[in-house]
Amino acid sequence: MNQEIIKNISDKNGQIIILLGILVYLAVIILLTGPINASRIEVMHALGVPALDPLFGDALCVAHWCDGYQRGEDPTAPDFKDPSGKMISMNYPITFLGLHYLGLTASRIDEWGAVMGVVFVMGVLALAGQCSAIEGALWLLAIASPNVVMVIERGNFDMLIFNLLIIVFLLRNRIIISSLFIILATALKLYPAAALTFLIMKKRASWNLFFLFCAGAGVIIYYLLRTMGHFGLDLGLTSCCFGSKVIALILAQKTGFYPDWLPLGSQLFGLAALFAFILLGRHKERFDQSALIEKTLAAFWIGIPVYLAIFLSGDQADYKMIMALFAIPVALEWIRLGLKSRWIPKTWLVLFLIYSYWLFFSDEGSLRNLILRQIVAWGLFLITALMAGFLLPNSWKKQIHFGEK
Repeated sequence: MNQEIIKNISDKNGQIIILLGILVYLAVIILLTGPINASRIEVMHALGVPALDPLFGDALCVAHWCDGYQRGEDPTAPDFKDPSGKMISMNYPITFLGLHYLGLTASRIDEWGAVMGVVFVMGVLALAGQCSAIEGALWLLAIASPNVVMVIERGNFDMLIFNLLIIVFLLRNRIIISSLFIILATALKLYPAAALTFLIMKKRASWNLFFLFCAGAGVIIYYLLRTMGHFGLDLGLTSCCFGSKVIALILAQKTGFYPDWLPLGSQLFGLAALFAFILLGRHKERFDQSALIEKTLAAFWIGIPVYLAIFLSGDQADYKMIMALFAIPVALEWIRLGLKSRWIPKTWLVLFLIYSYWLFFSDEGSLRNLILRQIVAWGLFLITALMAGFLLPNSWKKQIHFGEK
């Protein structure tokens, strides 16, 4: 009987490992910041998280925009200030101001931050589903990594985007409803439009969905090109950023070499590399995608196009790496089933964890350290593209039948 219980825990209850690990992580933070009286910033930095003051600072900024909007001020004005006098002109889509009607105010920011963090963790648990103890430990490593913890510490609304995509994942067999949630996420930030790829994979024969995808792709391309001017020379930010332009940004800062074509050239190189590795994956000896559980394929095609679009956009904060979590289910199943080319998902997991924990082991700001970290980020991007090539249908006329297994 005891052996049966142990086997059940080992085979199906990896979520218990995840929850226990999260509780231990929180207990360590509470112990160090409470009885031991260490500062929150010191504790989080020791854990590799580039924490800032105040807690939930990104959400607080949005809350100040909402409060200003309620007072009749224009948060998009260049001289908009928070109550302390700091310039915080709005750089998000104005749709975020609608959060005011849901109760987002600066006075309730701690509640909002805590709730968003809890819901985000619940979303990750839903994505993980039932898993073995070993798989649960891998999920825990991902959740407790500095990149993922940072999105909670900052209270960044990418958690909201992530959870909207989780709803798409949970309602993946209701095509209209899931489409509406993709559109809602896209209204908040443009890059979730890449999740429309999932609709094409789900119902390839629909011309309406094809045109919807083309419209979404147009939005993404416009967004990528629009960001070519977003190429600041703040080297301090590159220690916790990733994207197609970051290496060029670092070299521009160090060498002063900054031609006008460099930002867009970096993005176009990334786009060419993306297509090259997808095609490489399609032309290798592959397995039948029907060997995989449909929900793991669905998770991949909902979240990973978003991650790839974020990388191509140029220079984004590390917490946006949470979108790469959507590849973990298919990577773990690929390994568990012993399918062909298992080195691909294994390499993906290794690179993801190396990048995610880099700041835990080294926050040195040397040129060598910065470049090596970005090489790992590029490696993760390219191996993800290779996975995408492997997971495309074997025939362009054959759709992936999500929801049949």
